[in-house]
Amino acid sequence: MPTDTRILLVDDEERILQTYSLLLEDLGYYVRTASQPEGALRLVTQDKFDLAFIDQFLGATTGLQLIQELSKIDPELYYVIITANGSAGLAVESLKKGASDFITKPFFVADLLKSIDHVTKKRELDKEKKKVLLTLETKVSEKTEDMKKTYLEVLSSLAQAIEKRDHGTYGHCRRVSYYSSLIATALDLKENEKNELKAASMLHDIGKIGISDIILGKQGPLTKAEMQTVRSHPQKGVEILKPLKQFKSILPIILHHHENYDGSGYPYGLAERNIPLPARVIAVADTYDAILSNRPYRSASSHNEAVNELIKHAGKQFDPNIVRAFISLKPINIATLSELPAQF
Repeated sequence: MPTDTRILLVDDEERILQTYSLLLEDLGYYVRTASQPEGALRLVTQDKFDLAFIDQFLGATTGLQLIQELSKIDPELYYVIITANGSAGLAVESLKKGASDFITKPFFVADLLKSIDHVTKKRELDKEKKKVLLTLETKVSEKTEDMKKTYLEVLSSLAQAIEKRDHGTYGHCRRVSYYSSLIATALDLKENEKNELKAASMLHDIGKIGISDIILGKQGPLTKAEMQTVRSHPQKGVEILKPLKQFKSILPIILHHHENYDGSGYPYGLAERNIPLPARVIAVADTYDAILSNRPYRSASSHNEAVNELIKHAGKQFDPNIVRAFISLKPINIATLSELPAQF
């Protein structure tokens, strides 16, 4: 009766190896034998097995110790411990340390076949279990993405509501998200990085929800205390989003989007590559849109003026590579809010 089960027999008694390997081969099993732990390790490195029968006493090495070493080579290999010491304690220890079954000497071929059948069924059940878990993980992941999308839509609406309070900035987050996506494409970022950047761009100013309208709409220069309040919005944004585990990965982006490339920014004075790449991207997109927007204390500037400002501060406020990537976008699509694609 042919079978595709591949078996390794490990025992320091050559007589046992010869007898049972011949019997199992006659029954159609693929069998290899080893009389020493070193031989078993070599065989598992070179060949693929489904099940290993291992004698507990192999000189200086025990069968349970050998199981630990073999598992490092092939995590999917199943084990049966063979021993003349049939104590309940050893049986329990064997099962705890990775064995799927336990048989005592002397034994007969029927005992081996019974054990093979038991372990084969266990392998099949484990495979089914893995499939079910993988399916569950996929469904949970899909639900998580749905929840994240819902949260993002709600928070994005909230961010835009805040912009109505901050005169001259309505639509700012959507435009920053759009410009950031252009830069992300120019930098050839991975899809998951683009998605994180998009979410962080939409929510980068969410912390301004905790800042008063008086400060946000002030016509003249801010006092030192008012400036400190405004500069607290990255930390406030993190505090708002921290309870939502779906946004854990974008918290460092939001926290550091006002860091400067030369280390002169806030809140922690990070510099160069210590600033997360997406935060460096947002810094360029954020500034570009701010220069093109009317503010209570100044009028909007032109595209050329904005680009010249980015070039002037490249290597100081901005990552030069990101400025180059932004400038390379020809023609840069300077869209109004109504012209932006729906997803932004």
